[in-house]
Amino acid sequence: MSGNRQSFQPAQATAANMENPPLASSGSKNGTSQQVGSLELSKALAEVKGQTQFLLYLADQIEDSIHQLESEGDASHASFLCKLLGMYTSQLESKHQGLGEKIAETCQQVFVAIQDVEFEREH
Repeated sequence: MSGNRQSFQPAQATAANMENPPLASSGSKNGTSQQVGSLELSKALAEVKGQTQFLLYLADQIEDSIHQLESEGDASHASFLCKLLGMYTSQLESKHQGLGEKIAETCQQVFVAIQDVEFEREH
């Protein structure tokens, strides 16, 4: 909608993160580096980031459309903006619902990874 905003490409952002996801490492007792988390955790985090970026994009589009609607004099264009706002709002609502579950699942994976590291350090 706005000419000064960058175009959003959620599939590319997520795919780039998933191809070579950065895995955190921590030092172990013997001074060597240890991988924290799994490839699945990195993919889950990349997916959460991609979905979150898409939600931010939708919120920006809604905001831009509302500002355009406030100053729109043409009734047919105002009607179009109202339909567009309805579409953006529906997408925002549906994506929001799925994201909560994905965040909860990802947090569980993080907790498991932390427990694994703590267990390794104790033994």
